[in-house]
Amino acid sequence: MDKKQQAIQAAIELFATQGFEKTSIAQVCETAKVSKGLVFHHFKNKDDLLRQVFVRMAEIISEVGESVDQSSEGMSVKERFINLIEHIFLSMSDPQQKRFYQLDYQLKCQPSTRLILKDLLDERYQLMVHSFEIILCDIPNANSIVDSHMLIADIDGIALNYLFSDGDYPLEQIKERFIAKYLLLLDL
Repeated sequence: MDKKQQAIQAAIELFATQGFEKTSIAQVCETAKVSKGLVFHHFKNKDDLLRQVFVRMAEIISEVGESVDQSSEGMSVKERFINLIEHIFLSMSDPQQKRFYQLDYQLKCQPSTRLILKDLLDERYQLMVHSFEIILCDIPNANSIVDSHMLIADIDGIALNYLFSDGDYPLEQIKERFIAKYLLLLDL
């Protein structure tokens, strides 16, 4: 991992555990074991570092979409829908990615960080809507626009509860019920 990535990784960890506002560049440097000069060489300021952290998290999330695209070739619409949901839940439950998702929710809930990331948040949301609409437009009983927003809202709620739970959270059982609910709703 290069030093820029070390700084991004340290920022993710610190922003997730302490919050964006309470994390200083000095703490990021100390955690990443890099100099302030190096950090300011790669990032104009803390806001720019935050944007790069978010871009990195978006890359991880988009890897889920690419994985789904590759594995969905030749599948029926029902299989493609289930495959997408399975990949989303699999990514959410990955212990290595859990910190990314926790930070993502924290950033979305803080007005100051939402403002810094507004364009990136909007862009990512549209990509998520599009990934569902591509499948839903092939389902006769689906309203691809409304159902895409509903799916995202439901998944966000499940993720929020799972990511901030302290113990046993029945994510696998919820995933199975979630899929069953939408297969019924969409008449698949």
